[in-house]
Amino acid sequence: MADSKKNYHQGHDIKSLALNLATFLLFMLPFALYFGEDEKAYTYVGVVVGFLLLAVIVPPVGWMRPHPYTDMPGNEPLQFRKNN
Repeated sequence: MADSKKNYHQGHDIKSLALNLATFLLFMLPFALYFGEDEKAYTYVGVVVGFLLLAVIVPPVGWMRPHPYTDMPGNEPLQFRKNN
């Protein structure tokens, strides 16, 4: 019975980490714009937009966070190592 049991998904796949980083930067953007230098405002916004775009194109491509029990093909988490 232990062999048929799936491992619990910890949310440490590349898509989840990219989305977490992008949303953290989006949350920090107002603080950076308020407390930061005025000349670097466009740079701050550009970095956040770049990370949001990166989070969208990281496999699986799209805006949805991968889920191990999904009904949608191709929305499974990308795993770099084999589960035991």
